[in-house]
Amino acid sequence: MVARTKDVNIGQEAFILSKDGEIVRTMVAKLEENGYQFLNGDDEHRPHWFSFADAVSAVSNRISAKQTILRKQLCALARKQRMLRAQDYRDGVMSEPYRVVNLHDTMAYAFARSRCSRKLKNIRVPEAYLKPGHMVYVTIIPGTRSDFEVYRPHQYFVLETEVTSVCFSPDGQVHYTFSTPFIVEEFFLSCKEAVARLQNFLKSWKEDAVPFISSKQEKEEIAKLPDNLPF
Repeated sequence: MVARTKDVNIGQEAFILSKDGEIVRTMVAKLEENGYQFLNGDDEHRPHWFSFADAVSAVSNRISAKQTILRKQLCALARKQRMLRAQDYRDGVMSEPYRVVNLHDTMAYAFARSRCSRKLKNIRVPEAYLKPGHMVYVTIIPGTRSDFEVYRPHQYFVLETEVTSVCFSPDGQVHYTFSTPFIVEEFFLSCKEAVARLQNFLKSWKEDAVPFISSKQEKEEIAKLPDNLPF
């Protein structure tokens, strides 16, 4: 209850409603032209009453209103709980198609665009895939592209790189990202296989002549590269 300033006196006892819902006793400490303040720093806009009985009545009404809302919410939750246990609900959930987004679209993250989704009934889950942390081997040649500045100590070499993420598309194809900034279009599970592929590409090379760069070495060398970003 907000009283008119002319009806309020310095030192007048008042009861305010605290943020935690408790009734707190205070008194008017300051009168202003268009309002007043209490000892605790609250002003006339804080719910308050100049009678303890009025404060109790008002707070009780607020509690009753909240109880009515809570009872409705509890009834709705009980209905929801009963529905969750029903076979029809389970059948409905299991018959719904999957909502699918393109997790392989890394540009959607880069530009914070909302990814389009589609609904599919049939999803092919791959039977085998490499998990993050697995090391693979790739062949690097002058034509190998990259997303960012790279460490390229040789024209041709075998690079060890780490799988950083794996996802699959609804057709069952597996997609990987790697720790290297080189764009990996083909990888091998062993260094020997990668060396053989590079030797096949450059038939005059011998195995001991194929340069090898470890993932650790690449990361250390990339960290030394200057930051050429204009901002």
